[in-house]
Amino acid sequence: MYSVLLEPTNEQAKNFLESKLRKELIVIFADCSINYVGRATSKADNASRLIILKSDGTVIVHESTKREPLNWQPPGTEVSVFLIDGNLIIRATRRRPKEVLEIFLKKIYYITSSYINDGEFQIVGRELDIVDKVIKNPWIIEDGFKVIGREYATPYGKIDLLGVDSRGNYVVIEFKRAKAGLQAVSQLYRYYMYFVEIYGSKVRGILVAPDITSHALDLLKKLGLEFLKLDLSKQVSLVQQY
Repeated sequence: MYSVLLEPTNEQAKNFLESKLRKELIVIFADCSINYVGRATSKADNASRLIILKSDGTVIVHESTKREPLNWQPPGTEVSVFLIDGNLIIRATRRRPKEVLEIFLKKIYYITSSYINDGEFQIVGRELDIVDKVIKNPWIIEDGFKVIGREYATPYGKIDLLGVDSRGNYVVIEFKRAKAGLQAVSQLYRYYMYFVEIYGSKVRGILVAPDITSHALDLLKKLGLEFLKLDLSKQVSLVQQY
């Protein structure tokens, strides 16, 4: 369900907003000026802006460019609408810290409101997700690979994943969700050498990432380490080993 109010009078806009505040997502396109007093002070002259009022008290004011808003107030803000001498004002107030954002609406082009049912949100492609996927499907590394543990602590940091291969070699694995560079190789090598000092030659080091720089790959080979190209965003089947 949604509602649209086109070029309303200030009285119509006030009544509409009061009936929708804290209930629906409201979007206003209007000429407005803005005053803010709080951790600092700011003023914005009259200009066309997009104003968003969310049901949790969030207030956002956008101009025509840039990702960041011109002004904003976070969830929990107290939002009120009132008329003074025929002028419509939206006031957003926080108690702690004390902040007041006032938006003076000069000409309103439209107001929309809609009830939004929030859906499930998932992030895919984090290093954590990739490690989870490999733990559930160890064959992704290679046939016969078995997981010993994750976040294995060493004096140089925590190894993302530790396991053994089919020949009984320890396998130290470092995961990167983006293109791996020299720093990733250096990190893996520290973990690898820590195990070599303990277990000798029966140790392998594998860097897992969707891609790797040419310099990093050259260094990896010189150090006797391996690279596994794995991009879960393009299906697990995209696996290449170097």
